[in-house]
Amino acid sequence: MHVRPYHSARSNAPHVFHEDDDCPAGRTLAWFDKVEGTEGCEPCPQCVRTAATCPEHPVGATH
Repeated sequence: MHVRPYHSARSNAPHVFHEDDDCPAGRTLAWFDKVEGTEGCEPCPQCVRTAATCPEHPVGATH
């Protein structure tokens, strides 16, 4: 499911943002480590793959 972009607040985490609620990497983030927005991060490769295979989940779509 496409969601608003979020990324990890931890400085040692990969510098990527997630836009798919089903992303395995995004799901590992604890709720208190999630920060809304992209903050100059690169898109998560898994989220990009999901968007490429599922037109209902376009990366970069606005809500």
